[in-house]
Amino acid sequence: MGKIFGEIYCWFESLFGQDLAEYLWGYNCETQGYDSKNLFYTIGSITFGLSLLFVLAYYYLPLWGFNHPRTNRWWNWLIILIITGVINFIIGVSWTINDLLNGNIGDCLMYTRDADGNVVSQLIFKSDCWMFGVTNFIVSALFFIILSFILKWKSRNCKYSPI
Repeated sequence: MGKIFGEIYCWFESLFGQDLAEYLWGYNCETQGYDSKNLFYTIGSITFGLSLLFVLAYYYLPLWGFNHPRTNRWWNWLIILIITGVINFIIGVSWTINDLLNGNIGDCLMYTRDADGNVVSQLIFKSDCWMFGVTNFIVSALFFIILSFILKWKSRNCKYSPI
């Protein structure tokens, strides 16, 4: 399943960069292999789970205004999609920035060094982490849309939302 999530995220690799993608795949600089934790699986599972939770809440949970005849509008559905996306955006940004600032990303992925070991250039920046958050928002929206069309049919009040 981690490979599937990784492939989905890598559709948008041009947004957040190949070096950050290598880290998220689980590349370990010390062993020169992919033997660290695949974070695409972890973050993708959280993203999918939250999207599923919000879809189920919108279509089947009669609390807090969900699954009500008044919420059977495309724009109510869009608001829930955006809320889900923003939560997943925050998760994507905070996870990767936290790893960047705490030095969890290996040196070989972070920097290009010359023969003397001096840093020539930095490869992963905070902006890459923010763009991974944008990618997580997009992936969350894709999950939300797909799950909506799969699960909406038995809803009492919102089965015709968004279309």
